[in-house]
Amino acid sequence: MKAFISYSHGDSAMLDLLHKHLAQLQRDGIIETWTDQEIPAGGAIDDHIHGALQHANLFLALLSPDYIASNYCYTKEFQWALERQEQGTIIIVPIVVEACDWLNTPFSQFKALPKDGKAVSTWENKNTAFLDVIQHLRKLLQQLAVAEATSNRKTSQPQPAMTRNYRVQKDFDSIEKMEFIEQTFHDLKELMKRYMEEIVTMENIKVRMLVDSKTALECLLVNRNKIANESQLKITTAKDNNGISMLRSGDGQILYSVSKSNRANHGFSLAVDEYHLFWREGSFYGGGMGKQKELTAREMADIIWNEWLESVGIM
Repeated sequence: MKAFISYSHGDSAMLDLLHKHLAQLQRDGIIETWTDQEIPAGGAIDDHIHGALQHANLFLALLSPDYIASNYCYTKEFQWALERQEQGTIIIVPIVVEACDWLNTPFSQFKALPKDGKAVSTWENKNTAFLDVIQHLRKLLQQLAVAEATSNRKTSQPQPAMTRNYRVQKDFDSIEKMEFIEQTFHDLKELMKRYMEEIVTMENIKVRMLVDSKTALECLLVNRNKIANESQLKITTAKDNNGISMLRSGDGQILYSVSKSNRANHGFSLAVDEYHLFWREGSFYGGGMGKQKELTAREMADIIWNEWLESVGIM
């Protein structure tokens, strides 16, 4: 199988590490890779890249802030790959190498590597992350090889590549769910802190951090433009108070309260289907579970932030 590797030059170190881990797949004759490093001096870049894409079975995209910001990677290479994917002649595999906003791009429709789309740079050991990537790629390539062999036995005519990306059903244990909750809460806190850094640049707006731990964030927001106008925000992770196992949807909670809000005990519930973990608005305590929209950490942060600002007269 031929793989086109799309990457930003800012992620060259990650590309080198990926190549090292692909070495055994290449020795086994399972995969051939192509990058723009193979374009000869004086070569027409667009022509070489477009030609390589036309002959590729896989499109491996090394996702990072640099990649998403790159007009060439994102608006040319990826768009060409999307066209072929829609025709059923290439499989797109996102490999998240640095934390970035990839879930709000068209890449979100494809299963990302490493496991659960956790960025390589956030793993304790990058080699472990890339080993996870290679194991998934080997499995995919073996499945494609079997499918191709079966197809060749049925007809002598050449057949196109698989017309869809694989989605593997799986079960999620309690540790995976707890790690997912912890990571989401961490991302949520970081977003809220960045929002607070921005808001204090406004005249007479003050923010004070009261609690900052792995399971709680409490802050005080004061709008000195209005008399006695302040509001306290509290965000916590929680498990339902009946001690029910976290193996079911709805048991994992991220709750928040705004002191000047008319609502109480509102937040988000962990949900799971056959393929992935995600969040829904509504909580075990405050009701509202069952809403179908899947939420990212950023969407959750925006919901909380907007309610908190409105509570002190900031729109």
